[in-house]
Amino acid sequence: MTLAVQHWPGPLLMPASGLLLIGLRTPQGEDRTQARLLVRQALGSVVTSGGVSISHASGFTVAAVHRHGQVGIDLMRLEGGLIPDWEIVAREYLGPAAVARIAACTDDRRARCFAQAWTQREAQLKCHGCGLVEWAGAPVLDDGGCATLALPQGYVGTVVVATA
Repeated sequence: MTLAVQHWPGPLLMPASGLLLIGLRTPQGEDRTQARLLVRQALGSVVTSGGVSISHASGFTVAAVHRHGQVGIDLMRLEGGLIPDWEIVAREYLGPAAVARIAACTDDRRARCFAQAWTQREAQLKCHGCGLVEWAGAPVLDDGGCATLALPQGYVGTVVVATA
């Protein structure tokens, strides 16, 4: 399932599902100061209660607001192709099933497959209030309501909503 992201500035409408996804263009680079200010402005008009999660990659920021519970969101910018040691990173942080899925992807899709698996894991951990840990010590977490984000070209993102 892929979910639409509402772009800000502009009107932000809380969907009936209670899950609002916000995307905003931010300055290129890794300095997150401006991105934090902009996302706070966007969130200020809609957050009254529930869960909030934010993720930033150079040039774009996403935020998720879920008025019925916890939410996790993660974003990755695709640039420069797949990292050379992707298999080691995937094995250490994403687990054997993800390594197999990524390895099964064609060469031209492998970077996107890795980014999708990575953002899903990060969003899952954020949703459950956990930090990034190696797979061997990672808690077993429910995927909950997991969806891919419809984002500008060059970005991959996932949102996870707690189901219990």
